[in-house]
Amino acid sequence: MKRIVSLRAELVIIAALTIVFSFFVGMIAKGFGVASYSKSPDYRMNYIYSGGVAPVEKKLKKENMSDPIELQKFLDKEGSFEIGYNLCITDSEGNVIAASNKDVKKIDRDKIQAGGRHYAVSPDNNEGSFKVDGCDYLKEGYYLYYSYLGYGKDDQLAALWALVGFVILFLILIWRRVSYISRMKSAVNNIAEGNLSYRVPLKYRDELRELAEGINYMASELENEEKKRNEFLTNISHDLRTPLTTILGYIDMIKKEKYDSKEEMAKYINVMERKGVFLRKMLEDFFQYSKLASKDIELNFSRIELNEVGRQVFEDECTAFEEKRLKLSLKLSQEPIYTEVDQELFIRAISNLISNALKYSKADTTVMINVSGQKLNNLSYGVFSISNVPKEPISKEELISFFERLYKKDKARHEEGSGLGLSIVKDIVELHGGNVKGTIEGERLIIKINVKINYTQ
Repeated sequence: MKRIVSLRAELVIIAALTIVFSFFVGMIAKGFGVASYSKSPDYRMNYIYSGGVAPVEKKLKKENMSDPIELQKFLDKEGSFEIGYNLCITDSEGNVIAASNKDVKKIDRDKIQAGGRHYAVSPDNNEGSFKVDGCDYLKEGYYLYYSYLGYGKDDQLAALWALVGFVILFLILIWRRVSYISRMKSAVNNIAEGNLSYRVPLKYRDELRELAEGINYMASELENEEKKRNEFLTNISHDLRTPLTTILGYIDMIKKEKYDSKEEMAKYINVMERKGVFLRKMLEDFFQYSKLASKDIELNFSRIELNEVGRQVFEDECTAFEEKRLKLSLKLSQEPIYTEVDQELFIRAISNLISNALKYSKADTTVMINVSGQKLNNLSYGVFSISNVPKEPISKEELISFFERLYKKDKARHEEGSGLGLSIVKDIVELHGGNVKGTIEGERLIIKINVKINYTQ
């Protein structure tokens, strides 16, 4: 069995590997000088002053130093030019007039008086972490105190290189999966446009594979339904054309008086009537099947007793079975079995089973009707079963297809019938919350209808 790995886990692994790779990219970039201009304190102090402080200082010398509000507005606009810098305009005592960080109210007087620029390494002597501060005179007794705390331009560029490396590697690693998702989208579009033979190639061992398998299963089911529909239309054409051709042929013979006696003409009319009845039965089956399949049907429930249904069917069908050289037997439950069903539909399902047994049973055999009760999953069911010996052996594979929509045994193509009888039985029984199942025991085919028992007495 193939091990399925979560797509989420794969992305976490990819992200972790990418972060590690990006770290080394940053370290390499820093080590080889890709991002490092100089590591000397003098260079860093000069770079921080000239790159960030000097331009602001030049503009401040043109401002009105007696207006704190305007000075604050100036720092709000110009003082946030880069992360890590803090600018303060103070008087000679260190009182803050305006600041890029409004929480700062006072600067140490000694720092103002000392002036100049100062460099300090972080306490753990990590050269990458340092602080630069300084103070310059502006005009009219006001000073600009500034400080910078961070990793300097060299380390920031190294971090930028690491970020670039992260993005590039992540895109490389994830691109195949993104492309695969795009291919699945294209597959769905192909299937929606009618190319039902299209399949998504299976890759990976995660949710993407499961999604691809789901798309392929959907396409396979749609393709099977399309084949069944085409076969069904072909069968309808054949089943309708044959009796219609016969009827039209006899009508033409009668119109042209191509018969020798009234008895012969009556024979033609009888054949036409029989074929007409067959066509009406087929159209009724098609209509019933379509209605059941669309679920556009209202059930009118009434209480019935299954033993009485079995007894009535037996009495009504005995003669027809005897004419076909078949014996019909009946075995009833010793206890009454009551249920609630749509009586018209339920009798239609029973009639379809009886008709099927009458049509396809081997001559000189017994067709058995059996009414009983049973327990399934702690629920009580009434069982109405019909068993017969088929004219031709039925394999287990064929039995599986018996209740499928639009199924008709090829060897029975010459038999008159729509091929929808058992499918209609299945739909009717399922509408009542029951089930129908076929089994083979020896040479006998047994079809059982199970319906829930609502009343017992």
